[in-house]
Amino acid sequence: MTDVASESSPRCIAVVHAVLFDYGHTLTDFTLAEDELLLCYMAVRSLLEAEARQELPSAESLIKLVSQKVTMEIAQSYEAQDLQELDIVELFSRALSDTGLELPRGLVESIAEMEHRALVRHLEMPKENLAVLRTLRSEGIKVGLVSNATYLPRLLHEDLDRLGISRLVDIAVFSSEIGVRKPHPAIFRQVLDGLDVAPHEAVFVGDRLRDDIGGAQSLGMRTVLTTQYRRETLDGSKPHPDAVIGRLPELIDILKAFTTCA
Repeated sequence: MTDVASESSPRCIAVVHAVLFDYGHTLTDFTLAEDELLLCYMAVRSLLEAEARQELPSAESLIKLVSQKVTMEIAQSYEAQDLQELDIVELFSRALSDTGLELPRGLVESIAEMEHRALVRHLEMPKENLAVLRTLRSEGIKVGLVSNATYLPRLLHEDLDRLGISRLVDIAVFSSEIGVRKPHPAIFRQVLDGLDVAPHEAVFVGDRLRDDIGGAQSLGMRTVLTTQYRRETLDGSKPHPDAVIGRLPELIDILKAFTTCA
């Protein structure tokens, strides 16, 4: 159900020149294929056999010692509301070092890449959400993507290519390539500048109140909260979106309402 937030004096945009999207849980359901991890770490273990001068842990143990430790460090960083993005290769390097494996950065990056490809193997982009991007482009609206993601940027952009998103997005920026996370204004500004639009000419669509809604509003963008894949409770202590949608296709009518409200 579409819900345009009530305001005593609605702040309308004469023309929406750009729409910026979050990525995971906004454009697609970012559920990771953890069932693929065992096969991945069996391959990782085989790769490490040539480097190891010790008995290697089992693939199951490597998942606990490496993958789960990296995931935990990332989660703790988000819980602490850190705005500086972490170096994924450094995280893997420290976790592997704790097992007694001191590896060159290139090899560690290869392991991080192997895990990434395993985790996103089943990731899909809903056709109806691709259709929304096509509609925006056909109407002359610029499209941007602003995502918090610790993974390797080149792999994230490869994912966008595979999912069919890249050809429908004018610019995509991930926190791992700029070094800061939403709600830091720099990551929003990089995309706005790349699109050559002012904040008041843009609408941001995301699933997180603090990172997406609050961050975009702090620059003067109007905002739409999507609850398609995850839901946050709206209350007075958190940023309040200008509209709430249950499915991304509802966005088209919301943009018309933003343009025509009195």
